[in-house]
Amino acid sequence: MEDSTPLANLYSEKLALLLGQDEQRLLERHVNWRCNRCGLLYKREWFSDNTIRALFTGAVARHPKGWDSVSDRFSPLGFMGSLDQWVDALSRSAESAIRRGQRELTSIIESITQPEGFAVQLALVAISDGDADSLRAMAPAVMSSIGVPAPFRRFAGFRSAELWEYLQGRTGGFDAYAEMGCPLWGLLGIAADFGASATYLERDETNYWGAGCVNAGQRCTTRLFGDRRIGRAAWTTSGAYSVIGLFQYLDHVSDPRSFLDALFGKAGSAAVILDGMNAPVAVQHLTGWTDASLEYVAHLYGKRLYSDFEAIRPSGNVLHLLADSRNS
Repeated sequence: MEDSTPLANLYSEKLALLLGQDEQRLLERHVNWRCNRCGLLYKREWFSDNTIRALFTGAVARHPKGWDSVSDRFSPLGFMGSLDQWVDALSRSAESAIRRGQRELTSIIESITQPEGFAVQLALVAISDGDADSLRAMAPAVMSSIGVPAPFRRFAGFRSAELWEYLQGRTGGFDAYAEMGCPLWGLLGIAADFGASATYLERDETNYWGAGCVNAGQRCTTRLFGDRRIGRAAWTTSGAYSVIGLFQYLDHVSDPRSFLDALFGKAGSAAVILDGMNAPVAVQHLTGWTDASLEYVAHLYGKRLYSDFEAIRPSGNVLHLLADSRNS
């Protein structure tokens, strides 16, 4: 049954430009449907491989959230830079740049852990209203509140000793960890810190970033493997791991059933982080995984499902641990 229409975002804007279509009509054409049997949300109509390749190798070749997790944009200087660019876009009535500025400023403010008074909440209202003068007036209070980014949000990523210890406790302990997806924001460095083997699994997925994910002349994988404790392996090679981490990745996979078959042929448990299902599934995500759909997967593969890592929920993300029932 039809479920929802995706909201406009960076990816719908770029797809509309690639295809020469009106953005709102594109969103209405690629609605989300819900499977009555398993609860999975999915796009009944999807884009061609050529279009998706063009999106992730050209139009948005660099993974914004991944690079932001290792950038200095969450800082007073980063905030003022984004504010100045937004004000300039407003003065030029440059709609695309205005929306980009709104996204950037909102993500900085939502990553503040200890806001000063009501300034942060009022700043979000000013951004939504396009009120640059009010936001400039609040800028000193906002900047004084910027410190360590809130965990699991855009500028912190998923590097977390608390998350690592949770996975250890729920699985009964493990020392062979692998991860796939974005190389920049996960647990591989934490795994190495705790003495576990840490392996990045390289897999070609049409609907995901690849070799073009470069920032300031550096590839994301080059940055990851600067830590020589972290190994690499091709997805197609054999290998056995206790836990594989999939952080904001499963909803991009173009053939989830085949992928899950292969995944649980390599690992006893999978740590899956996804957006909470409180908004329509974004246009660049082929699928959206509800609690019911993850329960279906757990039953299908004989896993025990845990979704009780509460520390991640304020960020809008949810951790679903599909654990080997023999060890959990």
